[in-house]
This record gives sequence, C-alpha cells and structure tokens, in this order.
Amino acid sequence: MGHKLTDAQAKSWAATGTIKKSGVLTPTRTFSEQLGARGAGSMLLERRPNGGIEVYLAVRRGGRQERRKLGHFGELSSGGQNKGLSFWRLEAERVSAAARDFPTLGAYESHLLQLSADQRRDESLATRQGSLEQLLMAYVADMERRGKTSAKGVLGALRLDVIKAFPALAETKAKDIQPEDVSEILRHCISRKPASKGRGIRKTEASTTNGKLTAANRLRAYLRAAFSFGLKHDLNPLRAGDAVLFGLRFNPVADLPTIEGAERANTEALTKDEFREVIRAVNSQEGKRQAIARAMIYLAGQRVEMLMRATWADLLEDAEHGRVLRLLDNKGGKGTPPRDHLLPISGRLGDVLQPLLELQHAPGPFSLDGLRRISSHTAQKIFSELGAELSKRGRTRYFTWRTMRVTIETHLAMLGVDEQRRAWLLSHGRSGVQAKHYDRYSYLKEKREDLARWAAYLDALV
Repeated sequence: MGHKLTDAQAKSWAATGTIKKSGVLTPTRTFSEQLGARGAGSMLLERRPNGGIEVYLAVRRGGRQERRKLGHFGELSSGGQNKGLSFWRLEAERVSAAARDFPTLGAYESHLLQLSADQRRDESLATRQGSLEQLLMAYVADMERRGKTSAKGVLGALRLDVIKAFPALAETKAKDIQPEDVSEILRHCISRKPASKGRGIRKTEASTTNGKLTAANRLRAYLRAAFSFGLKHDLNPLRAGDAVLFGLRFNPVADLPTIEGAERANTEALTKDEFREVIRAVNSQEGKRQAIARAMIYLAGQRVEMLMRATWADLLEDAEHGRVLRLLDNKGGKGTPPRDHLLPISGRLGDVLQPLLELQHAPGPFSLDGLRRISSHTAQKIFSELGAELSKRGRTRYFTWRTMRVTIETHLAMLGVDEQRRAWLLSHGRSGVQAKHYDRYSYLKEKREDLARWAAYLDALV
C-alpha cells in the first residue's frame, strides 16, 4: 500500500478495528507500509483482539516471508514519550539495514542474542575483576595458607608502600597496572621518610646504609610474585567459581631491573674480644631476658622466627639423644614441604635452657612474662640495644642479631665445624633432589657434638 497511517488513524483503528479504505470503514487485522529502500521490506502493523497494535519488520528472503517483532504502537520510551508511527518507521528501517548482511532474520536474531550474552559476560567479568589491593591481599592470603613465615612482613610492606601510599592505584583494576606505576611505587619506597617504628620517631634519612634500597628491592620482588600469582589464579581449577578474577595478561614487574646497591649482605663478624664483651653483657641481663638471649647464642644462632615459635609440644624425648627441641623450618623453595629441624639440648645446653624450661604454665619456653611467647622482633631487639650500648662505650662495633648470626657461624668455622655440618646445625637451605626430598636423617649425633663444642668455647671465652 502506498497509503500511510497517521497516529490518529492508528488510535482509531485500535479502538474500532476498522480503517477507512476508499471512503468506507473496513474491518482490518493487518496494515503494512513499504520501507523506502528497495528490498528493505515493510513495517507491518497487526491489531490484536484486545485493541493493541504490534509492530513488525517484514521482509521476503528466497521467496519466503519473515518477520521480526519490534514493539507496540503507543508504548512509552525510557524518557516517558509515546512511540508513535514515525518512531517505528525509523526503527524498522534501522533493523532492516542491520539485518541486510544476514541470510535470514533468524540469523540476525541469533547474532543479537550472542552479542547480548557476550555483553552480560563482559559485565559480569568486569564486576568480578579485582583491584590491585585485592590482588595483593589474595597473594598474602595464599602465602599464609601455605604456611609462609614471611607473610606478615610482606603484608606490612605492601600496606605501607602500596595500599596506603597510593590509595587510588590500590583501587585500580590489577589488569590495568602498568610498569610505570610499579616504578613510581618503588621510587616512593626509596625516597620516602623512614616510617615510625616502636617508640618515638626515627629521624634518619633514607639511604643505602639504612636499608631503603633493600626494602625497595624486596618490595619489587613481592609485587612481581603477587602478579605472577594473579596470572595463574584465574585458570586455577581449585579456586571458587565466584571468586574475584584479575584478568591479567602480563606481569608489569617482570621487566623492571633489580635495584642497584640493594641486598648488600652483612658479612662483618665481631672479633673474639668483641664477642667476649657481648657474652658478658648478655650475662649481665636480668631474668628471662638474659635466659632468652643466652639460649639464642648457645643454640648457635638459629633463625629467631623458628626458635620463638616453639611450644612445649616441641620438646621431645629421644631414646638415644635425650631431650630434643623441634623447630619447624618453613623456609623451603616452591614445592618443598616444611621440615623438622631437631636440636639436642642435653649437657651444658640443657643447663643454659633450664630457666626457660621451668615456666610450664607459659605457652612455650621462650616467654618474658609467662603469659605469651616473645615475638621474634622483641628477641632481636635485645641484641640491637646491646649493640647500641656497647658501641657507645667503645667496647664493640655496633651490631644487631644479624651480625651475631654472622659472628657465630664465623666462630664455628674457626672451631673446625665444616660447612656441611654448619648447614645441618643451622638448617641452611638444601639443594638438589636428594637433599630436599629424600634425606630425612636428623643428624642429631653431629649436632650434639657441635653444640657441645660450641658451649665449651663460649664458656671458655668469658
């Protein structure tokens, strides 16, 4: 038909069911208007018994007519306007043009359904994609789940130098973080004023000597490991189906170089005379503070985190070697399970530890107040305070517990304890498949001999 309806005529048709044709009101169920372009089809109007008028696009393809519903005449738009015939003519032409490249209207409909599904999926992924802060927290949680003792320290560094220092960046999606962002984080870590720690505020300026470069380099390692974790997270079949996704495509830390001048090992050991002054100062301490410091030295400088975790359940009786202290060594490489590190505490070492073994009501042998275990930080602080005091009096150079560990291993070597036996005694990392996975011998005999030799050396020193 060349004739076109007006909105008024369409409303009358909806009410009466008739359209005036050649001056005569004629009952009509459908009415069509040819669209402008050839082959574009027509806008088809169909009146329902309830008086509603449905709008369709009708096209003929391959001798067969198809139609697709567009909507209802007179329905309201999102802006509250009635959709009249002029609106539906434009909509029919738009859909006709969009469907022209498809063999059928059904194929076009399937295409729209797929686009809608893709959009819903993308929106769902977008709402579940985690921020940088969520990535860092998930990484730390994974460390804790795997029993990594460094998890607490890593969390502190990430909170201080990333989450609190760059709140806007922390809220950014992890997949949008660029190498330039990480570089800015590391620059801030190097240049910021040292954070307050403990009582008072530290006034020292940031420099290589006070560990700022090392802190930044370690932060770089933490961030690289976090993004590496995130890259594998989304594909992990063991994660919860509704877990946050990160959508990472690359590791933005991978190409950042290590920080020059960082991780300079403290290989300086105290001399025999200086070591003597340290032991005398330790012996002058009072109460459990003295007992814990002496134990740390007489146990040959074990890693303090391992030592302070010990509980009464870790005191074992061995049929051949007597009382044994079991420490749990979590410092293995990837895929290496924690292993028991056993230390015989008979003889002179038993005498040194006896004051600590008397407080059975405490949560473990290493306690200052009998109520809770001493933290590794507090235990190490005993030696940093002694280092400040003795160096001020000119008795020694300044030292910390780290210096003491270097000193102890150096003096063990001077006593003739070879490198392999020192590794057994101090639970140094094992290399090679045989050492890591198959060697389960505890070396208690060798450790007992070396600890006895070490205790005799310390007693003779003072």
